[in-house]
Amino acid sequence: MDLLFKPALVLHVGCGLLATLGGLAPLLTRKGSRAHRLSGRVFAGLMAVLLVCAWLMTALRFSAYFTALSATATLGLVSGLRVLGRKRPDLRAGDRARPIDWAVTLAAVGVGLWILALLANGRTGGGGVAVTMALATSALLLGGWDLWRFLRPTDWPFSPDLWTYEHLAKMLGAYSAVLSAFSGNFLTALPTPWSQLWPSILFQVLAIGWITVLAARRRRGLASA
Repeated sequence: MDLLFKPALVLHVGCGLLATLGGLAPLLTRKGSRAHRLSGRVFAGLMAVLLVCAWLMTALRFSAYFTALSATATLGLVSGLRVLGRKRPDLRAGDRARPIDWAVTLAAVGVGLWILALLANGRTGGGGVAVTMALATSALLLGGWDLWRFLRPTDWPFSPDLWTYEHLAKMLGAYSAVLSAFSGNFLTALPTPWSQLWPSILFQVLAIGWITVLAARRRRGLASA
């Protein structure tokens, strides 16, 4: 077991450190620019390797916290990237959810429900209960949102710009997940569970503020057109 676990851990930590630094580039570059797209692909690639290692380690040594974190980060990353190909479901049938979207989302929701059931029975398998519960709940909320969008893609709150807001919020969520893991492991001067929770709180607030600004700009643009 250690023959697989240790190399996966080294690769996981290495990609995590690079993603923690590299994830800043898509945030700081102009959206839609070549630099934004390139840095986004690099971040997504690092996250993909990181998550493959995370799921392998989870299979070898179960932890409710690590499983919930992996599910939330996986759903945020996959959904945040996939929404780029589902911009206008009102115009194109090909922009509606595909089997891969349903599979990833239903799997994440299933993991969230399973982890909450384990917590209810006192089977945490390591990791803080509060943080694990928050992560499992996040998987359910994000998955529930996506399932609604898959079932009713042109109903509320659809708009032509919704994909922009979804991509922003989900990629910020994926970045906050890797930052939470980094903070929990390395910023040990902060008390638990806040050492793991502050990135999620910060980036949720940032996502809400950013989306509010973008939506206000869009309304002003429509009003002046």
